[in-house]
Amino acid sequence: MKNTSKALAALTQAALALPGVALAAEVQSDYLFSYYKEGDISGSKSAGNASERYEILSHMFRVVAPLGDSAVGLNLTYETMSGASPWWIQPGTNGAPQVVMSGASIREERVDLQGTYSLPVAPFQTAFTLGYSTEDDYEAINAGVELELEDDENGVTWTGGLGYSSDTIKPVQLTGFDRIDEDDKSTLTLYGGAALVLNANTVVQGSLSYQKGDGYLTDPYKRIWLTSTANTAQESRPDGRQSWAASAKLRHFLTQQNAAVHVDYRYYHDDWEIDAHTLEVAWAQSLPDNLRIIPSLRWYSQSQAFFYAPYYNAPRGDGFGSSDYRLSPYGALSARVDVSKAVGALAFGGGLEYYKASKDFALKSVDVENPALIDYWSVQLRATYRF
Repeated sequence: MKNTSKALAALTQAALALPGVALAAEVQSDYLFSYYKEGDISGSKSAGNASERYEILSHMFRVVAPLGDSAVGLNLTYETMSGASPWWIQPGTNGAPQVVMSGASIREERVDLQGTYSLPVAPFQTAFTLGYSTEDDYEAINAGVELELEDDENGVTWTGGLGYSSDTIKPVQLTGFDRIDEDDKSTLTLYGGAALVLNANTVVQGSLSYQKGDGYLTDPYKRIWLTSTANTAQESRPDGRQSWAASAKLRHFLTQQNAAVHVDYRYYHDDWEIDAHTLEVAWAQSLPDNLRIIPSLRWYSQSQAFFYAPYYNAPRGDGFGSSDYRLSPYGALSARVDVSKAVGALAFGGGLEYYKASKDFALKSVDVENPALIDYWSVQLRATYRF
């Protein structure tokens, strides 16, 4: 559930194009509404009847205001989530894996509050963030600092940052399931990068990031199926995870077409042996009357975690095991279109995205597809006012 919220948060922040350390010259207020709906699990992939999956409604409010040489910002997000979530995978009558869903009884609310304080500290622009997030079974506190240095002589902008999050989970208990009462985890993130202006029409950007997670990284709501006992057991993941990512971006403006080509690539690797590739291509077309339309396509592929399996004959020797589709090998394609228009101090717009995961989109051949892979569509509507 938490990962779904993070994925949606990434979508909503991308839709708002939240600034990093840029200082505000005027008061800006934003509102974003987002609707996210996962496709239902079909009866052929389910050990029971077809199940309705997650549906999330999200409202985000943001205000950024100048304060002398500095700026302050406040983001408030409120989400409601409902639907069914995959519990475990078990073999069907023909041996093919089938998913057992939780039932559409999950209903949650999440509130997330983020504050930002930006100021110049020569020679850098700096931004400090502090946030708090809470939902029925989850609580998180996070903080971070970001630096930006502009080298006008060489046309390079350097950025770097550090973030830390401390999370506590208190799972909802259910009779017959051996869930923990409460546990904690922490996440440290480091990143740095540079943007280089090649000429009047072209900018390239590269970045590296590192993340280290410690503590309870298991999903207390996921279970694994053991054929030796014909029963389930609580899933178990390592209590540490380190990941590295490298990203490259290209922005090239085509004067004659009054449009820009966006190309983004990201490579990810972690010590759970997952390798992932993301490639996104977009066309940002400017039209008369301050209208802009951006269609885009994104492809994603990942390998599986070393302890993942759809189901197990017996417990692994190291005690680890998970059938979570997010740790399985798969690929995904998504298509999105975004439209925006500015009218004086008011700007408004929206986007529509469809996403589908499948073994057929993976970079390498996948023998057994996880039946819980998702497809979803999402809609965002937004408005911005400067005064």
